Amino acid sequence: MKRIFTVHCSPFTIIMKASVLLLVHNHPEEVKRLVDSLKADFDIFIHIDAKSNIPPDMFASEKNVRVIKRYEIRWGSVQMTYATLDLLKMAFEQSCDYYILISGADLPVRPAREIAAEIAENPDLNYVDCAELPRDDFPLNGGLDRLTLFWEPTFRGKKNFYNVLCALFRKFQRLTGLKRKLIPVKYYGGGQWFNFSKEVVKYILDYTAAHPAFLKQFRHTRNADEIYFLTLAMHSGCASKIITDNDKRYIDWESGPEFPRTLRMEDYDRIAASGDFFARKFDPAIDAEIIEKMRRRK
Repeated sequence: MKRIFTVHCSPFTIIMKASVLLLVHNHPEEVKRLVDSLKADFDIFIHIDAKSNIPPDMFASEKNVRVIKRYEIRWGSVQMTYATLDLLKMAFEQSCDYYILISGADLPVRPAREIAAEIAENPDLNYVDCAELPRDDFPLNGGLDRLTLFWEPTFRGKKNFYNVLCALFRKFQRLTGLKRKLIPVKYYGGGQWFNFSKEVVKYILDYTAAHPAFLKQFRHTRNADEIYFLTLAMHSGCASKIITDNDKRYIDWESGPEFPRTLRMEDYDRIAASGDFFARKFDPAIDAEIIEKMRRRK
């Protein structure tokens, strides 16, 4: 049975309904076990990549798990933004009060009930990795070239004619100074994974509906989802309630050999000591032992 957390703030009682939004594309059994670990404490909303073999009816018997299979997502493409927006809409229509975005390759660091209880104590706080663009730790002109240059939607690592043509056009843009014209606002970029309050999500959805041109300009950009949601969040009027240097994720961008690193048993103690909500990413083909150990955490 789904749990709704109650926070007592005399003389009022606040009912808290938190959601987890999942972007998945492979490992259906791992996804099912992830959902099973969260479903008692969160409403779950899942987008399955349209090119995945995961069946959308896998969770048909679960009352608080809702699934869509809509967009064929290519790395770096705007389809990731569209899928995330659809998940936010689904959860908002179910009157959720908090929104956590993860992937199917993530695992909770702490028990789900403990995560939900912490959120219920601070339902207005938002946790992200976010800074104004250009930012020093972002390639491509501090992240701005992700927006101002033309990007294919994308077949990563494949040198087909379309990709080569797009790469040549980007080189032409750099040589000539030709840039895409952007709607003049401050842009923010950072991590894809967010923890948003209802107030921030309402602003994102309302602004998107009222200003379709803002979303349209993110077509043919690179990793738009790492900019779109953070930019709107920082313009939502909730900036004082947004923690910009802590997304509550354990992610290793330093060690390799993958970036971010696929976590292994030697990472376990650091993950456990982090106090974060979730860690990413895990792959049973690389290290199944750490996945089992993470699932045994109480």
